[in-house]
Amino acid sequence: MNESDFKDILSEICEEEIAELNKFPPFKPSLRHRFAMKRIFASFEKKTHLTTYNPPKTLSPQSKHLHLSIRLIILFAVIACAVLLTGFMIVYISKNFHGTVYNDNTQLFAVNTENCPTTIEYEYCLPTLPDGFEMVEHDSLSFDVYIKYKNNLSGQIITLSQCTKNNFSPLYNTEHHNFEEVEINGHDGLYIDLSNNDHLNSIVIWDNDDYVLQLSGELDKNTLLVLAKSVKVLEI
Repeated sequence: MNESDFKDILSEICEEEIAELNKFPPFKPSLRHRFAMKRIFASFEKKTHLTTYNPPKTLSPQSKHLHLSIRLIILFAVIACAVLLTGFMIVYISKNFHGTVYNDNTQLFAVNTENCPTTIEYEYCLPTLPDGFEMVEHDSLSFDVYIKYKNNLSGQIITLSQCTKNNFSPLYNTEHHNFEEVEINGHDGLYIDLSNNDHLNSIVIWDNDDYVLQLSGELDKNTLLVLAKSVKVLEI
């Protein structure tokens, strides 16, 4: 018997076996069988749901406190890393100002910026100047005013600036100097002494509810604060 004859015999046997199977009637499950199978599948799905679904755990007060402490530790660690990597952090300095403190300077921003003018509607000036001083420069923009006073004999300079709150974001040298809270005519402000061994230099900044005003000059603290309190609206 060769290979071809052998394949033909096997093929005939398979066809006969398949024909015998086709003689059986199609399977029709009974009602009892169908209910039994439904119970089996329902039980299987329930067990699967219980093994895969984990209901949320109720934390005890001690566990909640522990988790909160861990989150706070992580938060402070992130802030510390940000300070080390970037060299700055956000701090609130006073009631009317907050600042971004860098390694050698601080950038100030006004806090209360709602319901305040977005352009310069009226200007301020120094109505009374110290002896020997006179106005030598006056620049005015829609959001900023700058006035420069100079003593031609001594060379001393005083500057008065006025800025809308939304546009106020100057940098101040705070590497070796600190802000001091002061009050100008009932308004909270900040004073910083930038003096050194060679000459006087100080700045006072305050929020008068409408604008941020800044007065700086080669003057001592008391003289500068007296001048700041004398600032009036410029009469045109």
